[in-house]
Amino acid sequence: MRLPNQTMVPFLAGLLLAGTSAFVAEEMRKRGIEDLIPSHGNLLVHLFGGEALTVTELAQRTGRTKSTISVLAGKLEKAGYLRREPDPADARLLRLRLTEKGEALEDAFAEITAEMHRKISEGLGEQELAVLEALLAKSAQIFNPQPDSVYRGPVANA
Repeated sequence: MRLPNQTMVPFLAGLLLAGTSAFVAEEMRKRGIEDLIPSHGNLLVHLFGGEALTVTELAQRTGRTKSTISVLAGKLEKAGYLRREPDPADARLLRLRLTEKGEALEDAFAEITAEMHRKISEGLGEQELAVLEALLAKSAQIFNPQPDSVYRGPVANA
């Protein structure tokens, strides 16, 4: 039973997240990528193309905590997808960079993201999809204030 002044947004957002995560996991499995989870994609997309970022920079770009990024990065490192290297300008900092194995995932992630976009836009249409994205970004900002860049760009695998 729905109570007065009760929003369905958290419930629906949870269903959307669960559905897209399951979709990404299945698409990764189809491509033989079985040692990653969908949330790894949120880091990978920021490192594709040879960029090396610190844990703090990745946390800022993804809207995740530094501890969450550290855990995800540790699993990616253990699986051979990324490495930690000293920052050339500041030896106290470590930068995360994809290995050759990690960079090899870029095409698969681009295909998965394009397929997810196709499915959603097929169901909604491009105009409704744009409205949905804007409303979700605005809603997320209410509970998790972040720079606008966090809610835009290559984070469809989050």
